[in-house]
Amino acid sequence: MYKQKTRGWSQHLDFMGFDALALEIALLISFFIHFNMQEMVNRRLFWGTLIFLPFVDLAVMVVMDIYHGVIRRDSYQELIKLFKQAAYIALIFGAFLILTQANSDDTPFVFFVTMGIYIVLSYAVRNLWKNHLQKRLHIKNRTGLLVVASVERIHDVVSELINHNYSSYRFVGVALLNEKDSREEGKKALEHITMGSTEVTDLEIVASRKELMDYLVKNWVDEIYIDVPSRIPIALINQIMGMGITVHMALNDIDKIVARHKNIEWICGQATITSSLGYISGRDLFLKRLMDIAVGFFGCIAAVIIGIVIGPMIYIASPGPIIFSQTRIGENGRRFKMYKFRSMYLDAEKRKKELQKNGADDLMFKMEHDPRIIGMKQRKDGTWSKGIGGWIRDLSLDEFPQFFNILKGDMSLVGTRPPTVDEWEHYKPSYRARMSTKPGLTGLWQVSGRSKIRDFDKVVQLDREYIENWSFKLDLQILHRTFWVVVTRRGAM
Repeated sequence: MYKQKTRGWSQHLDFMGFDALALEIALLISFFIHFNMQEMVNRRLFWGTLIFLPFVDLAVMVVMDIYHGVIRRDSYQELIKLFKQAAYIALIFGAFLILTQANSDDTPFVFFVTMGIYIVLSYAVRNLWKNHLQKRLHIKNRTGLLVVASVERIHDVVSELINHNYSSYRFVGVALLNEKDSREEGKKALEHITMGSTEVTDLEIVASRKELMDYLVKNWVDEIYIDVPSRIPIALINQIMGMGITVHMALNDIDKIVARHKNIEWICGQATITSSLGYISGRDLFLKRLMDIAVGFFGCIAAVIIGIVIGPMIYIASPGPIIFSQTRIGENGRRFKMYKFRSMYLDAEKRKKELQKNGADDLMFKMEHDPRIIGMKQRKDGTWSKGIGGWIRDLSLDEFPQFFNILKGDMSLVGTRPPTVDEWEHYKPSYRARMSTKPGLTGLWQVSGRSKIRDFDKVVQLDREYIENWSFKLDLQILHRTFWVVVTRRGAM
């Protein structure tokens, strides 16, 4: 048989349709409660929201990937997910009302009643439909999977399948891979497995290696999962494939590769296993770049306005260029010119080398009272005063010209801190992993402590955590946290 390709969010069109319908019903009820039928039909607000809201809901569901893992979520997790979705819908809905000038005395009532009814309806429908799929359709009709493994691997293989993939399959049974393995040994291996569901307590050894082909001829098996040893049983796999049965091959040694993402790809005419720290889909890459362009455009406008205000102040305090450019290392070692409003004296790089001779870190040069910053002076009482350079760094105003780097594509809104050439040359091999993604204006390091984090290994750990767990949703969370970090000036130096 053919193996169906994973369709992502589109495989949950049933849930998405019910959700959009619940939102429309909630809107109709809220209008019906507050207005009579004639008033309702004649109101522009009614027709605008009736048409606009389903598209908003669809966009939120797709961007947030709301229904990923929906079958496995419990009621509490579902409620939390729904509240987050409703919050985004409410935010966009509110912006729509403001932009269309559809506000009136009735708007707050319609707004809050609609969202309240929607949450109740959607929550009820989701759980009812999940129960329907789990109890009736999913159990009876899901793909029948036969596990083929050696006796010593049965415990690990079956346990992992139950914990991670059981909702996708109906276990047909377990067959023995090695000819020397006996049914009795296989049964003992199965007895030591703690089943997470009563539906798999009757899992049995259905065939030895010699009986396997005869079993496949006489029984219904959709797909086979073979735990492949060091030598792949090519003849056996070809026989099974010749019967039209989909075969999954698990290569044991691949688990030893320290990478969260491993994918099978066809490269240069060969089936290859591709390992990487992170993984990004075409959809997410498009959304990330789209956000970079949209926010970068307005950021560039803000940078020009800020430059008009602080430019003369910088020049008066330290005559010279207002914009400072420096070669930085970008994605996979690519070099680019990064722009900032100049917050340091013109001889800052020369002074840095002198300070580094005194034991400063070559990988992450930070000083609490950096004498290279414009206006930074020590008073007679030992305290320090901040000039224009210190203030624009505290408020992160010096970073705004980097929005031009974002528009050019050298940087992203969220990523890792781009190192200087000197820093890059001192990197250990493991440090270079942090530059396997496009550098960002902000990132997980910045919102986790900013300049307070002096240990570079901790910075690398945070950057690697970001790369391995990347999602569009994580970028939005980091941007939200960045706003509060900048406003409160937490971790600024």
